[in-house]
Amino acid sequence: MVQHGRVYKDTKEKQRRYLIFKDNVELIEVFNQRTDQTYTLSVNKYADLTNEEFRSMHSGYKKQLLYSSEVMSSSKHGNVTDLPASVDWREQGAVTPVKDQGETYININIYIHTYIYIYSITAV
Repeated sequence: MVQHGRVYKDTKEKQRRYLIFKDNVELIEVFNQRTDQTYTLSVNKYADLTNEEFRSMHSGYKKQLLYSSEVMSSSKHGNVTDLPASVDWREQGAVTPVKDQGETYININIYIHTYIYIYSITAV
């Protein structure tokens, strides 16, 4: 926890995170004992997160859309009938450069492979 700068709001949350951490360390150890893998896993800054938490934080932005008629019918710009047929958003500076998400997808891949393996050895 200290190594990765983790601070929790109270003792209850700290205990919950510790139990998640212990489970993840156990999964890492089981995975690393396998001889059919070309890589090993190790503890990182995500070790106190559940899979669901990790996925929600690192697998893409999911915005909640509002569909109220009031929001959909209103416009802060008033009359929008004189809009151009198309807009190049790159010229407007509205598009950001491509971001490196390599680590995100590597970690997801590791979690997926780990859980597939765990399921395969424990499933009835």
